[in-house]
Amino acid sequence: MLKKSNVSTVIRLPASEIPRAGEVLAKGFFYDPIVLYMFPDESKRAQLMPWHFIAFVRYGYLFGEVYSTAGKTDGVAVWLPPGEVQMPPEHIEQAGLDRASEVLGREPWERFTSIMSYLEHFHRQDVQPRHWYLALIGIDPSQQGHGLGGALLKPMLARADAEGLPCYLETVESKNVPFYQKHGFKIITESIEPQSGIRFWTFRHDPRGREETKTAA
Repeated sequence: MLKKSNVSTVIRLPASEIPRAGEVLAKGFFYDPIVLYMFPDESKRAQLMPWHFIAFVRYGYLFGEVYSTAGKTDGVAVWLPPGEVQMPPEHIEQAGLDRASEVLGREPWERFTSIMSYLEHFHRQDVQPRHWYLALIGIDPSQQGHGLGGALLKPMLARADAEGLPCYLETVESKNVPFYQKHGFKIITESIEPQSGIRFWTFRHDPRGREETKTAA
């Protein structure tokens, strides 16, 4: 458990909070470039994105680590462990993500998976196979700017350091770049996904006292 001096305590997400956590992420990512690309129509975005994020939080809860603020869930971080980054079909089914095309619509889901497939090339290139993957981190917009993001990162960064493992993430928001750099992540790749035109950054956080050399493309 990690105490945040004047904000909140960070805990592992209780199962009962999975729906709330997904709704928080849907709010936090409402204007994210990938989400906008999936759902240009605002009403469709508001209607369908909570399901999308609830399913991903459920996946993280079942097969990874999910941290949240205690009491009212205002921030969420979803981590996938070594060996789970590829998301096996049976785990996808258990989390309900096998229904994504049906629920979200074939075209929005294909837009999403197309981008993620492109990013996967860099994921494989930019970090060693055994690592922790920060799949999602988001804060309720009304609670942003109070240090919750940094608090949510700390438990898993400390664990990864203790295990001697790097951490990895991608972002498509330029405003997030200095935040991750502040918390010890280094930019590995900056590029543009060609189909959507979305700029993205990949980051790696090497375990304390170790440095990993980037594999040449």
